[in-house]
Amino acid sequence: MTQTALIVEDDPGTRHVLGTTLATAGIESIFAENGAAMWRLLGQSPDVIILDLSLPDADGLELLRQLRQQSEVPVLIHSTRSDEIERIIGIEIGADDFLPKPCNMRELLARTRSLLRRSQLRGAPAPLRPEMRRLRFAHWTLDTAARELLNGDGQPVSIGVSGFALLMAFLEHPFEPLSREKLSRVLKREYVPYDRIIDVHVSQIRRILGNQPDGSSFIKTLRSQGYVFVSSVEAG
Repeated sequence: MTQTALIVEDDPGTRHVLGTTLATAGIESIFAENGAAMWRLLGQSPDVIILDLSLPDADGLELLRQLRQQSEVPVLIHSTRSDEIERIIGIEIGADDFLPKPCNMRELLARTRSLLRRSQLRGAPAPLRPEMRRLRFAHWTLDTAARELLNGDGQPVSIGVSGFALLMAFLEHPFEPLSREKLSRVLKREYVPYDRIIDVHVSQIRRILGNQPDGSSFIKTLRSQGYVFVSSVEAG
């Protein structure tokens, strides 16, 4: 099945380069030169969005914030606005990845394909043993078959494709330290020291889960090591 990327970019040259790059992997592209066009083209159900933050009619971060209220389509930010604060804000409000302009097109293609694979998995049967279909901790349940995080009332809670992948890794290895390098591999990202993408995703997961009954966090930071999930997990 052909996959489609919605490229939200006002520069024609960049649109051409991105579309040509994705085409080498068999990924079709549709193009939006501004925010208004993005909203129109969402009706075509793209599989991934590559979003520039500097658009003529809208701020990309605000577009992302509004998008996350109605869709969990994977989003890769590709922008000249690439300082650390912009990167952190982008991930916190729902981006799955962030690449600055200019970047290596091979890396952008690899990141895009990684997001597409993770997104496809959400609708595919989980490659786990039957007894691992649901992972329960405190009042939360991670349904690995439906690829959903459920609260105590059984209602799905938005966590994004990257957040889901990281939380699943934590729940499969409770009380086991996981390094940032290992968590980067979970997201199929090249590990780069001092890259805070993993830290921001973990902070987002913490914010979604809240605290344990004793007031402590579900995920503990281990200095110079990474993170550890500190709650009992039941599989069934």
